[in-house]
Amino acid sequence: MSGTGSPVVVLDFRDGRDVPVDGADLRRRVAALLPDGGRADAGDLRFLVVDEPDGLTAHAEAYELVAAAPTWGGVSLLCLVVGDLERQRSANPPPSDEPYEDEPYRTASYPDGRPADGGAGRRLRLASVLRSSGTGVLWAPDPRAGFDPRTSDPAGETEAALEALADLLRVREIFDKVLSELRDAPVSVATLSLRVLEHDLTPDARDSAWTGALARFAGGEVPVTGPPAAQDLSAGLAELLGPGPERPVTALLRPGGPVEAARAACVKAVDDLAGARDELGSARALLTGRQVADGVPSAMARAVDSLRRYRDVVAGVLRDSGSPGVPHGDALARLADGGVALPEEMWERRSRGGESDEGLQRCTARWLTSGLPLRAVAARLTALAERVAPTPSAARLRDLERACPEESLERMSAAVPLYFARPRAGRLAPTALAAFVSALAPWPGTLLALLPAAVFLLGGALAGAVRPGRAAGGPVRRADAARAVALSAGAGAGFALTLLVSVPRELVLGGVLAGVLGAVLCVGAWWRRGVADWWEATGTGELGPSLARVDAVLADALRRQWWASEERTRCADGARMLAAVLRGAAVEADAGHPVSGTPYGSGAGSAGPDGWSDPGWDESSWPEDRPETPGAWQGPARPEATQGYAAPGYAAPPSASPPYASGPDSSGPDSSWSEADWPDADWPDDPPAGGWAEPPAAPGGRPRHVPRVAPPWLHRGAGEGGPDLVPTLVADLADATAAALRGHTGAHAGAGGAGPAGGAPTTLEAAVSRAIAAAGLGLRDNGVVPAPPYARQDRVRGDASALLGIGAQRVQEVLDTGSEPGRPLLLCPPAQLSLLSRDPAEARSIAFAPQAVRPLVEVRAAGLGPGAVPAAMVWTASGRFAGTLLLVPLRAGVVENVRVRTWAEDGPLAGPDRGTTGTVPDPGEQWAQR
Repeated sequence: MSGTGSPVVVLDFRDGRDVPVDGADLRRRVAALLPDGGRADAGDLRFLVVDEPDGLTAHAEAYELVAAAPTWGGVSLLCLVVGDLERQRSANPPPSDEPYEDEPYRTASYPDGRPADGGAGRRLRLASVLRSSGTGVLWAPDPRAGFDPRTSDPAGETEAALEALADLLRVREIFDKVLSELRDAPVSVATLSLRVLEHDLTPDARDSAWTGALARFAGGEVPVTGPPAAQDLSAGLAELLGPGPERPVTALLRPGGPVEAARAACVKAVDDLAGARDELGSARALLTGRQVADGVPSAMARAVDSLRRYRDVVAGVLRDSGSPGVPHGDALARLADGGVALPEEMWERRSRGGESDEGLQRCTARWLTSGLPLRAVAARLTALAERVAPTPSAARLRDLERACPEESLERMSAAVPLYFARPRAGRLAPTALAAFVSALAPWPGTLLALLPAAVFLLGGALAGAVRPGRAAGGPVRRADAARAVALSAGAGAGFALTLLVSVPRELVLGGVLAGVLGAVLCVGAWWRRGVADWWEATGTGELGPSLARVDAVLADALRRQWWASEERTRCADGARMLAAVLRGAAVEADAGHPVSGTPYGSGAGSAGPDGWSDPGWDESSWPEDRPETPGAWQGPARPEATQGYAAPGYAAPPSASPPYASGPDSSGPDSSWSEADWPDADWPDDPPAGGWAEPPAAPGGRPRHVPRVAPPWLHRGAGEGGPDLVPTLVADLADATAAALRGHTGAHAGAGGAGPAGGAPTTLEAAVSRAIAAAGLGLRDNGVVPAPPYARQDRVRGDASALLGIGAQRVQEVLDTGSEPGRPLLLCPPAQLSLLSRDPAEARSIAFAPQAVRPLVEVRAAGLGPGAVPAAMVWTASGRFAGTLLLVPLRAGVVENVRVRTWAEDGPLAGPDRGTTGTVPDPGEQWAQR
């Protein structure tokens, strides 16, 4: 497709190749050629039909079908006629004894099928439909613009030149401008004089860059990691990825239900045990806590059993209601039987609609356009799908086991020792200090040190009697020997001090009181610390957290399975499908193929899908000594003088050429030139010796070997690619894929395949595949310089130098028709020059160049010098072609308008094999004139 908007459909009517048999056949052909999959009725239709002079009347019915093609817009028809007029053949109706009722249509039959005048006058005979509005005819008797006697395949080079010419006219803007100029001409038939530059990459560079871009766009294998961050997602997706509405587990349990009853019993047992712990944790418990301490082992056992029972009840509910394959209704019923009542907002989000689906495609498109390759985006989508998909509750049983492991419950026991005192310096130092201050009185006052010793002894005895594990057989550790040593050492130190100094009585009394009080405080502190260590050793400190974790697992399992389950399932399926589509696209990209070849939209009849090759052709039909690379198919290099080479009579010196032969800068007609200057031997009726023999043709009369050579009027681009080429192609691929994601409405459909032949894609996979293929076709047909229609507006695109590796200087040169690189060449042999108008005012000049290079190109058309304004400048969306095109109308009387009638042998015409088609002059020709 060239440019943007409605493409130009190319049909080849030569030898009946793409001639439709009826309207349905035409619609099928158009549907197979349009890139939007047969949306022929979506707007204007443009047809470029390649035909021979005889076909303008022989294919009149086909032209009528084309002109009447169904569409909501209009139909534009440009007919490219190839061949000289001496080859036309007239078919007339069989002789009849009865005269025509309509006298103006009377015609006679001729044995040789020619008019009565013997064919002395050369005429281009047009069916009346080709003289209607919206149609135009271009006559190119010599697409090569000259005969080179050194060529080895003149017919093949002619076919290659015709292919290049059709490729140029396929550009939408050029097509429209040529047709518009033909409408304004005296007759809507003209021949061509042109010079064109294909400002593009070489085929090798384009294929290499495209392959590299596909590989970079596909990316390497990426492991699936965690889900994307919430800030990288839309609000709807981030909400689905989050924990959902936080609701306490008590709000999800029906009072009196099995789960609620088990939980209530567990909560009560844990609370009772926590109360006993708090009561035994004070120093007063040494005197009043024996009864509480005796009930601790049984309370601990009840708490452990109730927690185990609650965990098992929750596991049963999760297993029964959340196992794979359990229907939605049965799962809800089993939840209800277990005492779980889900509020309606837990599993419905009707108000959100398709926000998550749209957000998923937007996020995917944003990741693609941010530079992530296909496989990296697919990995993100896979991680997102795994995280957002509803998780069956049965899958959370392991989490439940980790929240309350059985090993932890089995380790909880009251038969652990209570360490009232430990043989550590930090605890023995206060004991020795209490004995020291109590023994400061002279002997026998030293015996007062026994008072704090008695307090320590009594505290140890009470601790052994009130320890919480006594009923379970838990021992008590008092460190009696270590405390006795500490007391003795403290008392001895006090006695030794009294021998050295005299201690006042008041100090002795204070020391005794301080020692006793210190002993009491130490006993209380030792008890509180010992009880706290004992509770920690029993493991009952995990009862409360384990209960909370079981609650959390239950609430989270219910949320992950039931909250917005339908929307999350749809979103997860969409993410998985997108990931599969992108991975499939990456595989196709890895197996990428070159984009060199015939541009899209050429004829697709019996001649094959590209309209320029026979279906039976393959690589084996090429000569054995053919070059290996497309870039070498250009044939031997010719000097610039050879590019403009013309045999005698084809490109006469400027002084002997018609005023339009070298461009609109010619000063005027040359009186020295006349038809009589050309000898009869030079007319195409008599082929030059040794130069017009045609090679063997493929089925349909088509040359089998079409060399990829440039005609003299076409200069091939020589860009090898700039630094921005591959990154730009990767960005174009990302934009094309993102556009396919945004524009595809059947994303819910399964992956695989497209619709009917030529139809729009019916799956997202087909849409993405077609988008990537369209990016390659756009590169081939339009080049890389212009931004494709799907490219993001905020992207900064490099200039021609950064993308092609060549500047815009050659575009400026080819637009200067006064220079040798820009001098147009006439596509008309000398034998046919007498059929052209000699009035320079009737010629129409068109200059064209890519819109992308417009700021860099200063147009000086027709070689008029600085400040000249081109007569008709066309800026094309395609970035491939630049140059000038001159339309030279045929002279008056050469174009003959006829009406075509079909005579049946017997009765109505039953098929194409019955009857004879003939032409008669059209008495209403003035009506058909514009």
